Amino acid sequence: LKGSSETDRFLQVLNVIKETTASMVSNSGRLMLFAVAVPVLLPILLVRSAADSLVDLPGKAGLFEAASDIDLRNDDERQADRGDAVVAGCAVKALQLRAARAGSADAAVLDSVSSNADELDEEGCHDMQEGEGGACMKSIIWSKSEGYTAHPDWYTGLNPATSTIAEWQLKAWNTSHPTCPRPCSIKLDDNWCMLNSAPELWEPTLPGSPMEIKILSYNLFWWNLFKIHGGQSASELIKRSGESKPFDVIGLQECEDADKVFGPVGLFSEYTAFHDSDKNVCIAFRTSAWTKLGYGVSEVAGDMHTEYYGRRSAQWIRLQHNDTKLVLFFVNHHGPLSVNSGGKCGGASTAHNLLKVMATNAVKGDTVVLVGDFNANAASRPVQSLWPKLLQVYNGIAFGGVDNIFSNVGRSSISSTEDLGSGGSDHHAIATVITLGGVANQSANQSAKQSADLTSSSAAGAEPAFSIEKLMHAQGSDGCLIEPELKYVFASIDGPSQDVGGITDSRVCCRACMGKDWCKAWVWMV
Repeated sequence: LKGSSETDRFLQVLNVIKETTASMVSNSGRLMLFAVAVPVLLPILLVRSAADSLVDLPGKAGLFEAASDIDLRNDDERQADRGDAVVAGCAVKALQLRAARAGSADAAVLDSVSSNADELDEEGCHDMQEGEGGACMKSIIWSKSEGYTAHPDWYTGLNPATSTIAEWQLKAWNTSHPTCPRPCSIKLDDNWCMLNSAPELWEPTLPGSPMEIKILSYNLFWWNLFKIHGGQSASELIKRSGESKPFDVIGLQECEDADKVFGPVGLFSEYTAFHDSDKNVCIAFRTSAWTKLGYGVSEVAGDMHTEYYGRRSAQWIRLQHNDTKLVLFFVNHHGPLSVNSGGKCGGASTAHNLLKVMATNAVKGDTVVLVGDFNANAASRPVQSLWPKLLQVYNGIAFGGVDNIFSNVGRSSISSTEDLGSGGSDHHAIATVITLGGVANQSANQSAKQSADLTSSSAAGAEPAFSIEKLMHAQGSDGCLIEPELKYVFASIDGPSQDVGGITDSRVCCRACMGKDWCKAWVWMV
């Protein structure tokens, strides 16, 4: 590569990506591992990946990976309308986020490359018929006769007496361990959550007198911690952590019954709780301090079919503080699987849909707080796409940092952040205290300072150091970027590679690459 600056050399790489014409026809379920020798120009995420992607691994930054042009018309993870042209191929690796972001001009060039893809033809489907044998039909028969009887909650929307074979087949396909091919007769709306642009938010209107807002986010690991072990340890953690100063608002994920969380430790009378029984998330606010102005649930993402539990939502509530009259718009989100994928519509769309919920249901001037188990950490597009729009206040350590708190306040308004421990969950509860307001007529300088804080920490692109540090704790594929919504054409591979067959889950690809010292990136060819 020639050029007088990193930007010159970076643009040359983009031209290589755009102009490559070599092609390779993919087979179903193949993995290619690569070790290439194209230097990194910018130590930051350069391009988004696609159809589960070439992925960076913790501790392996230092190379910009490239892969051959690949025909992905059989890719069920990517069915998005991106224009008139089809750009075949998979993604570059997500470089580890260990330094400052590239300038805005380079980012604009990347966006122009990554937005050119089209909906792909559906292939590789089959409708099972009565009398057919094999593993698929055995799975359908078992689900209708035994599975549904023992676990009807596993088969939402299905009925053994009325549901068609194709509907049962779809269930057996849309899972992390599929036993059936995708049925041709059922057309999936995989584009429902696609959103290519993000709305702009606002700075909060500050109260005349100072006030603190204490926030908690906690994934309760319900099936294990509550159903098997009773959940007392989690309830006690919430009570103990709120003794010196009670939480104002709490967002709970994997929450099937708020009464069982607050009741056993005497908190039931202190909080008003809302439970979304469809997505099993809960919001609770301190009844004596806040008044509800509005409440709702909006679907924002869907799981990838390789690890499918359904659509994912943003549960929100709009509250007014009884004393200061400050208005808080609070969003509780349990993000899509696979981890770091952003779901079937991709990480950017998930982030944009979350921001749309805020822009649509909040009012300009509201203080906005977003919490939850995002199923996404700093290596992911959902988190990276939120950085330019909101301040990342804090995140937990579980799974490399998938539990997050974001807000539209400035960094100077964050009084404290805390990891409260697990309380028996597989996640850690995380908390923050936000301080807003001051003297009755707060100076414009302070307002400007808060705006500058937000700009310098997120919109200008500086990744929070704590978020990157926690990414280093990711285990296995939790440290990978798995992005289904974009496709690329790449230069030829210069270096060793390996082709592995029989791969049905993109996370297996990442772990296979991690086990080889020479492997810097991988691509899953479906």
